[in-house]
Amino acid sequence: MEELRETYITPVVPLDFTYNYRVGQYMERFLNSLKDKKLMGVKCPECGKVFVPPRMFCGSCNQKLDEWVEVAQTGMLANFTVGHVVLEKGARLAKAESPYVLGLIKLDDVDSLLLARVEKVAPADLKKGMRMKAVWKEELAGDYSDLDHFEPA
Repeated sequence: MEELRETYITPVVPLDFTYNYRVGQYMERFLNSLKDKKLMGVKCPECGKVFVPPRMFCGSCNQKLDEWVEVAQTGMLANFTVGHVVLEKGARLAKAESPYVLGLIKLDDVDSLLLARVEKVAPADLKKGMRMKAVWKEELAGDYSDLDHFEPA
């Protein structure tokens, strides 16, 4: 008797989905401020902490945050990672053209961290605590990419 063999194929089906997310009133105001090359945060009325990007409630004392403040565009590099791959179409890893740096920036007088690209410094020369400054795109669109990167101050 001949044995029945099953054959399988594994097709790769590229999918490309576009999603539109409502960012909410706090992030919308933050993103709109980027059009004016401003970084805006919210300040807690109870403990005085300032958060960038903004959030609706203070994580320390649970107060509603509705006092908006413009914050400095300088700070220090709190932590960083060096990337060697990129995600293409949300599904596939590919080698990056060159290593790139993502940093957590603690802006002056802000109590939270802001994620941003770090440029104009070799990965080997990066150190926690380095002074950083914001660099803006020339043409602004009112989205997070208007804040192009941070670089050594």
